[in-house]
Amino acid sequence: MTMDRVSGAFLTLLGLFVVWERRVLPLGTASHPGPGYFPLLLAILLIVLGAILIARGKGAKKIRSVCWPEAPHAVAILGCCLFISLFMETIGYRLTLLLTLGFLFGVVERIKVWLTLALTLGFSLGTFWLFDSLLRVPLPRGGWGF
Repeated sequence: MTMDRVSGAFLTLLGLFVVWERRVLPLGTASHPGPGYFPLLLAILLIVLGAILIARGKGAKKIRSVCWPEAPHAVAILGCCLFISLFMETIGYRLTLLLTLGFLFGVVERIKVWLTLALTLGFSLGTFWLFDSLLRVPLPRGGWGF
């Protein structure tokens, strides 16, 4: 089994799952699309691209021959994604991003403390201001209103 074929199979299965889950959303029409229209188009694109990867993946590296030195970084990022999904509503957008970016910049990437603080504060507060204030996208504030 090659890496491309495994990736293609994953994309195809993900696309089929989205098609299955999208069935509860109304599709609408081409002139007045419903909330299920765009996910269906993206899922079809995933299925097509996954099938292309499976069909053309013969010459790719075998899955056993691939070593991945960045695995610790990937595990840290996945852990941060899990943390964000579990605690965003509880502690709010700004505090969740402060903690997550502080961990990623300071612990995982080992950036200088002053740069870690500047990037963490800038990204967490700046993106909140951009989305919540300017674009009027309501973001979670958490139990403390922060």
